[in-house]
Amino acid sequence: MTGTAYTIIGGENQNITPHTIPWTLLILNRGRSLQQVSQLKFAEIISIESSTHRRREAVPNVKTLITDTSVNPGEQVNLGISSASYPFVAVIWNDMQLKTLFSPQFIREVEESGAVCSVPMLYSCRGDLIPSIPTPAHTMRTIKTIPMTAIETGTAALYPFDYAGIYNKKLFQLAGGYDPAINSSFWQKMDFGFRSWLWGERIVLNASLRIYYTSDFQQDDQTIDQDYRRFYLRNLAVRIKESMAYLPKSGIFSYIFRSGEGPMVALTEYKEASAWIDRNNTRFIQSVRTLVENWHHRPEEEE
Repeated sequence: MTGTAYTIIGGENQNITPHTIPWTLLILNRGRSLQQVSQLKFAEIISIESSTHRRREAVPNVKTLITDTSVNPGEQVNLGISSASYPFVAVIWNDMQLKTLFSPQFIREVEESGAVCSVPMLYSCRGDLIPSIPTPAHTMRTIKTIPMTAIETGTAALYPFDYAGIYNKKLFQLAGGYDPAINSSFWQKMDFGFRSWLWGERIVLNASLRIYYTSDFQQDDQTIDQDYRRFYLRNLAVRIKESMAYLPKSGIFSYIFRSGEGPMVALTEYKEASAWIDRNNTRFIQSVRTLVENWHHRPEEEE
C-alpha cells in the first residue's frame, strides 16, 4: 500500500495480563503529549512521527514509527496498520481521549462484527455529540455526504470520521487501505469509504466505543481539486456490467472538458484510472448508484 521509508525505535515489551486489550493502539500526532494515551493498556502501542517533527519526550512502552518524510494521515494509518503485531488496530489522534470499557464482550463484538472498521461516537471537548456518521445522498445530479448522529451499534458509516476507529487489519489491507496519492483528508477518507463499500466491505458504528476530543477539531477542507478528480474517477465514475467494473470510454471527452486541466493532463488521469479499474474490475460488487439507493435498506440495519 505504501513505499514510504521508515524506522521503528523503542517500545519495551508490554506486561501482558488478562486485563490487557489484545489489540494494537495506533496514535496519530498533531502536537500534544503522548503521556495520556500511552497509559492505555493495549498489548502494543505505536506512535507515528516524521523525522522532521520528532517529539522530545520518550515514552518507554510506545513504539515510535519515524518516517523519513512527512506523510499524510491516510498513509500514516497504512504504515501503522502494516506494522501492527495484532489483527485489530485502534486508531486515534493524541488529542483524543478513549472513554470506553474494553470488556471481553465489547472486544468480541468488534472482532465478530465483520466490519473493516468499527467507528466511534465522537464528542467535542465540551462534551457535545458530534455528527460524525457520514451518510451518502443524491442531490440533483451529484452525490454528497451528510454528517449524522447515531446511537445504535451497526449503523452504517460511509467512512471513519477523522480516521478514528478500530480497523480489522486483514480486511483493511484487502480493501487497499488509504490512497497515499490523495493528500486531502476529506477526499482520502471518501475514497477509502466508497471503495470499501463498493468492494463489499462494511464500516459501522459501535456505540460502546466513545472518543472525546481534548481541544477543538478542524472541519475538513472539501475543495474540488486534483484529489477530488482522483476520487471521482475511481469511485463515482465507475460503471458495472455483467459483474465487471469499467470506466466508460464515452466519458473521456466530458471529463476533459469538466476537469479544469489541460487535455493531456486530463487524458492521462482518465487512462490511469481506467487501468486501475481494469486491474480491480472483479472487486466491485455494486455501483455508487446502487450503494446510495440502498443505503437505508441494508439487512443489518433492519434486524
